Amino acid sequence: MILWNGVPIHRRLLMEHTAQQADPSVFVLGAFAVILIQSAYWIRLRYFPPPRCNRRLVLGHAIQFLGRLSFVFIGGMFGVVFFTQFEALEFSVWKVLFLLAILFSLFCYTLDLDRLGKAFTALEILEPGAR
Repeated sequence: MILWNGVPIHRRLLMEHTAQQADPSVFVLGAFAVILIQSAYWIRLRYFPPPRCNRRLVLGHAIQFLGRLSFVFIGGMFGVVFFTQFEALEFSVWKVLFLLAILFSLFCYTLDLDRLGKAFTALEILEPGAR
């Protein structure tokens, strides 16, 4: 949801259309996505151990690539907003906190994809005597 709504916003910012305000539904969907990502991430981290998968190098690397790619997009959007359009932005505390929550959620998403990718690329090390 965040990336789906973020691409059009990113394009508008690159074309310097900063006067257009975001639709309130974008904030609602973003908040829903943050809550969903954070809930799933912390529940999975606390109650579910890392998966043990058969070694599939290509799949593991593809999953890690997807995670990094999504965070590169968000990092690029953050860079465009804060380095090129900074003067045109209207700041409020809740918007900055909302942006930080989105960035942190996507960081957690990236970490989870990285863990899953590593589970597919890790060599299963057997304990001595176990075969």
